[in-house]
Amino acid sequence: MYELPLPTEYPFDIFSCLVPGSKFDILLANPEVRDSVWFFDEIYRIKGATASLNTLPVLKKAFLHQMSKEEMKSLYKNRLVDSKDGRDIYNAIMETAINRTCPLCSLRKVSTLDHYLPQAHYPQYTLLRVNLYPACIECNKAKTDKVNPRKAKQTYHPFFDKLKGILWLSAEYRDTPSPALRYYVNDQVPNTYALRDRMRYHFNELALGDLYASYAGQAFSDIKDALQRVYRRKGAVGVERYLARQHRSYYKSNPNSWETVFYETLKNSPTFCGGGFNNIVMITFP
Repeated sequence: MYELPLPTEYPFDIFSCLVPGSKFDILLANPEVRDSVWFFDEIYRIKGATASLNTLPVLKKAFLHQMSKEEMKSLYKNRLVDSKDGRDIYNAIMETAINRTCPLCSLRKVSTLDHYLPQAHYPQYTLLRVNLYPACIECNKAKTDKVNPRKAKQTYHPFFDKLKGILWLSAEYRDTPSPALRYYVNDQVPNTYALRDRMRYHFNELALGDLYASYAGQAFSDIKDALQRVYRRKGAVGVERYLARQHRSYYKSNPNSWETVFYETLKNSPTFCGGGFNNIVMITFP
């Protein structure tokens, strides 16, 4: 999980992808509809700042009850995703991800846009820029369209949930039968607006612990030979120093990456540095 800059675009900019004279384009000429666009954008930002988006009403129709959720979903697909003008906007949003890395898992590459509030229940936010951010398809699907009224059961929002300077990811070393790590969201995360609770909910719902542990499993296999060679020359101290160098390197790039926490946890384990790496079961491919 990592933060993205809060969008500063004019809320009507995204509507440039609409076909002139189409139903919603005509509706936007109505001052009441334009006022509702401003209102939806403003109330979303107010609620988002306090993790209260779960209190927004679920609707079947929006914009003076003239646009159904099916029509808004069709506009999103046909005009923002599939049209040339819309695709330029779509791609610009995709490019806001750091190195095209998903802000919801900090690992896989982005391949779609995610609606924080799902289209199926919030048609008024289908084309709202502040409700759209890049994500990998796996995280997008794992979020699903379900709605939960409890604040603690909301997922991480990359525009509003601030994590800068917080070392939120930790892991527990396990030595049986083969070395492994269990990743988790630690207590360093403040629980203001239920942030810690929501991050743990997000972490579990998107199965990030299993995802990181899977990558760590391959990393264990990859470093076994190197650690055995270091140990033969310099013993446990040499292994610890080797792991510490790797940790420093990854920390500079991302203090909360699975790799950073992988090396931090291992360098702090006397059991692992003292020979536990010999129990690593190698992962090999044909």
